[in-house]
Amino acid sequence: MGKAKEWMMEMQEQAGDRHLAKLLGISYDDLMELEWQISTDESNEGLVYCYIVEFSDDSPSKILSKIDRLDDDNKVFLAPWEMEAEYDYINDQFDAITESRNTYKTFLSEIDQLLNLSQLQNEGDELKKILNRQIFIGLIGCMETFLSDVFLKLVFDNKMYFRSFVKNHPEFKIRKFELREVFDQLEQLELNVKKVILDTIFHNLPSVRSMYIATFEIDFPSIGTMQKHVLKRHDLVHRNGKTKDGCELIIEDSNLTKLIEDLKNFIKPIAKELEIEV
Repeated sequence: MGKAKEWMMEMQEQAGDRHLAKLLGISYDDLMELEWQISTDESNEGLVYCYIVEFSDDSPSKILSKIDRLDDDNKVFLAPWEMEAEYDYINDQFDAITESRNTYKTFLSEIDQLLNLSQLQNEGDELKKILNRQIFIGLIGCMETFLSDVFLKLVFDNKMYFRSFVKNHPEFKIRKFELREVFDQLEQLELNVKKVILDTIFHNLPSVRSMYIATFEIDFPSIGTMQKHVLKRHDLVHRNGKTKDGCELIIEDSNLTKLIEDLKNFIKPIAKELEIEV
């Protein structure tokens, strides 16, 4: 299964969990602390009468107490139309990103954790080679997450940035509509902006650099060094760890150390420019 497909499945599963949390009247984080299983009460012909969400007795009682519909057996009964309603996929993704506020601190913490993970296997071990490849990919993912989360948050926290994004992004320059449609377009504008940002590939650094400069009017660091790392990540993900010439890429601990150093040197100036806590 490809990485993109795995990511889509993960996002769909998360959207389902967020939908369930809303039905229960608790936060997504609360739901993640609970242990539960879902079953159905249905006819022999497969007609679903209701969905039954049953929580483990080991689940935190302080969270269970927040669920108004919970019965004495730690069960919640949900009508089919409740569970089968379409998820607000774009807004659920947006909520997932904007719930976290310590973006730069999270970035530093995640790359430190990945570095610690690399110490689990000894140099020369076959598993070490596989592990370091995955850590390298994960470190580039940390950069993507930082760039996407910060961009999304700032655009929706600041009306000036929001206006600047819509004014300058190529997607909105090519859209045409009649004047009589202006109010319908305004109603959909926030949703369309969310979708454009969420659909952006944030390891496409030339595009991301242009977006950051046009929207925030900041000095964006040179992307040359990081672009080389991104291309190596491309080989690891899409060519099974081989270059175009068929040579195998070996990721040593020194490569990870260098990548982390370059990541910090790349991200910190952006955080400073945007006055994010560093």
